[in-house]
Amino acid sequence: MRSHPRFVARIAALVCLILAMASLASSAFGEVVPGGSADKRWGLSLNLGTGTITGDLNPPLQDPVAGEFGIFQMRGPWRFGAAINFASFLMEPPYQHEQEWGYMRGALYAGRVFNHTGRLRPYLQARVGVSRLHPRSALFDMDPLPDDFVVGDSPTKPSNGFFAALVPGVEFKAGRAFAIDVSGMVSPFSVDDYDLSPVGLPNAGSGTTTEWRLGMTWWPHGETLGEASDRPLDAWSLKPSYGWTAAEVLAINLGASYFNEYVRNANFNQISPRSWKANLEGGFHYDDNEFRTNQYIHPFNGSTYYNSGRTNGLDFWSSSVAAVGGAFVWEAFGETHPMSYNDMISTGIGGIALGEALYRLSSLVLDNSATGSGRTWREIGGFVIDPVRGFNRFLSGRGGEVHANPADPMDWRPPNQDNWFAAGVRLIGEGESFSENLDSHGYFQIVHSQGSVFTNTRRGPFDYFDIDAQFNFGEKVPLGKAMIRGNLWTKPLGESQSDPRHVLAIVQHFEYLNTTAYEWGGQSFGPSLYSRFGNPGGIQYRTRVDLIGTLLGAVNSDYSFLAEVENRERFREYDYGPGLGTALYAAMVLPNRAIIDAAYRLQWIDVRNGSVYNTDDFDGSEATHVIQAAQIRAIYPIRKATSIGADVGVFLRQSDYSLPVVSDIRQRNPQMRAYLVWSPVD
Repeated sequence: MRSHPRFVARIAALVCLILAMASLASSAFGEVVPGGSADKRWGLSLNLGTGTITGDLNPPLQDPVAGEFGIFQMRGPWRFGAAINFASFLMEPPYQHEQEWGYMRGALYAGRVFNHTGRLRPYLQARVGVSRLHPRSALFDMDPLPDDFVVGDSPTKPSNGFFAALVPGVEFKAGRAFAIDVSGMVSPFSVDDYDLSPVGLPNAGSGTTTEWRLGMTWWPHGETLGEASDRPLDAWSLKPSYGWTAAEVLAINLGASYFNEYVRNANFNQISPRSWKANLEGGFHYDDNEFRTNQYIHPFNGSTYYNSGRTNGLDFWSSSVAAVGGAFVWEAFGETHPMSYNDMISTGIGGIALGEALYRLSSLVLDNSATGSGRTWREIGGFVIDPVRGFNRFLSGRGGEVHANPADPMDWRPPNQDNWFAAGVRLIGEGESFSENLDSHGYFQIVHSQGSVFTNTRRGPFDYFDIDAQFNFGEKVPLGKAMIRGNLWTKPLGESQSDPRHVLAIVQHFEYLNTTAYEWGGQSFGPSLYSRFGNPGGIQYRTRVDLIGTLLGAVNSDYSFLAEVENRERFREYDYGPGLGTALYAAMVLPNRAIIDAAYRLQWIDVRNGSVYNTDDFDGSEATHVIQAAQIRAIYPIRKATSIGADVGVFLRQSDYSLPVVSDIRQRNPQMRAYLVWSPVD
């Protein structure tokens, strides 16, 4: 990161601000601060403001608008908190049509509320913090660009500094947990002098903003202890907290904005109500991010939104709303780039599948009754698997307390788990045989299935799921495969409900394949039929048939560089579109635990963005892809927990491009693997 020498000091101030927010947040997990009085409550604030600017930076800057998020703790008539403020300035004529200047502020504050038990409450607040002024206008692009500049960096230089503010206001309590807030803010600030020669002005770096603000105050658990809602506890003895869920979702997005601005120096962070309005008016588009970013990193981000709810006592469905809501908040308010339709699907829907899987996996590691170093390592392991859960357990103190584990084993250590770890070599070719462009890589694979689709005592969302992750060595990205299938609804068929031979389910599918040879990812739902035959002591047969409706799939394509993309920064190498598919699986398990199985996957994608650009339809294109993948596998045990295995398979892509100027493509990649398997057995 390139910056003024005082940047380190300002980052230190920012770290102090974040730690202060975390300290405030740590008390928010309880209705009352431990050892404190009943009026020590926590609350959230949101507001919008507009006003004027005076000082050296006027001209060229004018018309500040700002949006702010804050968290505070009440101590009688006093409030202590932290706030993050996103503002921007327009430029004065003749540059009024240039892009705005972003102005980011982070503050600590203390305030005194007068008549704090009444309905109408005047108050006075003082705050100090760090500030950052960052233009978006191309007039201020650095020339030449820094040697380490990469696409996605901001081409303009930021200017860092400090600010102070005095905030008089009045609050009107409109309900048990809600108040309307009207305030003003006078805020002098000073940043490093900015070179204003592109607009014919001398260097300047100071000013004073005067703003009028309208907002709201929210006490998620009520302003006083007597107003707290009486919600039942979840399986891990947590009271559902919609307020803290909302606060964490916002905090994740705000933290990402600060990271992208101060560490990445990205070109999409100078957000303010102006960019929010532009995004909402502009609607959704498709973007040009890398395949890994869109199809895995964004779902991982969505999993943090999801687990902000799940680890604050919310159930699967409420946490799913948090995942989709968090994705929308980021798309609309978290960046200046246009809102991305594909990100909404991958972050929101993909985040649900990945988030619940990580939550369930972390539950296997945690043990509330453990003590000493064993407890410490379990908490660390849980944090690595599900960072949001680990963070919440640390801040609340529950990570060190000894208390009961969930009473239902389905919430903690469900029976009928299957785990295996494989390491070996992977050979992949191109064309009709392995001899053409043969490539080889080492790999490591983790497969986990949780619960039994046939004998589970509970059949809620993800009470049965499986996950398959593969890490490749020497490939373009380490994570080459991540597949999750989780049952949302399960119904035994036939007379026996506790031990059926056939089960019907509605399943959520998360699919991510990313190799040099091919790319495929998608978010899908559909019905599945599970069947089993044979005797427990003899040969057993299992089958599975999936019908899959894909909301949005992504597949590598030959003409995807023609995709219509807003604010293009790179050429995308894959197409987007909805589709339909099916998957078939059949396995034979021998008495000695040897396995022979076969799998087939068929997917049709109707391209909506990419490949062949159609001028009659802004985001459409006339192309289809048919993807097929097949594999035959054999695994033979050589010791109690150790087996050897091998499989052969093929990936096929048939792409039909409608325009005569392009060619239809047939891609074929045969694959072979040999590996050693370790599978823990009871």
